Formats: sequence, C-alpha cells, structure tokens
Amino acid sequence: MKTLQRICLMGILAPLILVGCQKTDSFSPTEASNLKPLAVMYGRFISSNSGRGPKDQQELKAFIQSRPKDELSNLNVSDIESLFVSSRDKKPYKFKFDPKPAVPGQSANIFAWEQDGLEGKRYVAGTLGEILEVDEQKFRQLVPNP
Repeated sequence: MKTLQRICLMGILAPLILVGCQKTDSFSPTEASNLKPLAVMYGRFISSNSGRGPKDQQELKAFIQSRPKDELSNLNVSDIESLFVSSRDKKPYKFKFDPKPAVPGQSANIFAWEQDGLEGKRYVAGTLGEILEVDEQKFRQLVPNP
C-alpha cells in the first residue's frame, strides 16, 4: 500500500515540480523598458563616484560608454544611444540630475521619465533603481517641476 501511495504522490508532485522549474522570459514591462538598465547604470555611477550623481546626461553617457562590454551585455544593452530614448513614446527621456541623490534608506528622487508615455501613464526612474509606471497625478507629485 505504501508503494501505491508513493506512486500517487509522485504523480501529483511531478507536474508541479516541472512547472516550477520552467524557465520564464517574461518580465514586467517596467523591467523590460530602457529605463531599467539606465537606472542600474545611474546607480553604478553613484557607487563609483563616492555617492555623487552625474552632473548631466553627457557625464552619465560617458560613464556608460566606459563600462566593459560584458557588463553592458548583462544588462541587454547593445546600443547606448537607445537607452536614452523611450521604446514606448519614441522620444528622448527627460532628466533631472542631482549631485546628491538619495541613498538606501531614504526615499528616491526621480531622475528620468518619459515625455509622454503610453495611454496616460509614464515610466519614471528613481535614483535607487526603481522603475514605476505612474499616471499624470502621481507623476506631478513625484516630479513637481518637470
């Protein structure tokens, strides 16, 4: 009888185990946006510069261009210029650079956002690497003077 119970149990668990081990390539849309690797590189800039943020887009771009190719490849970056353009509204991201960005434990500052976004919502990127999709009201709270 124990053998029959084990066989039944394995018959129930095997499909669950297989489903749990399947590789998934699905990401949330915010994780798949150009802003995610841009936010990661922004954070690495801060780490590499004693907590100082880039002074402008050119300094951030130069930093990204200086990174090893395998580092960029791990972030699925093949074209640095495309990082600075929204894949949704096809317009360049807007930026607000702060020499003293937020650090872990503080609330993040928004440093980049889509000009128009899609269907009344924009992606915004925080200095701590978070990507949010927000409506116009929330956007105005996060970025009072865009």
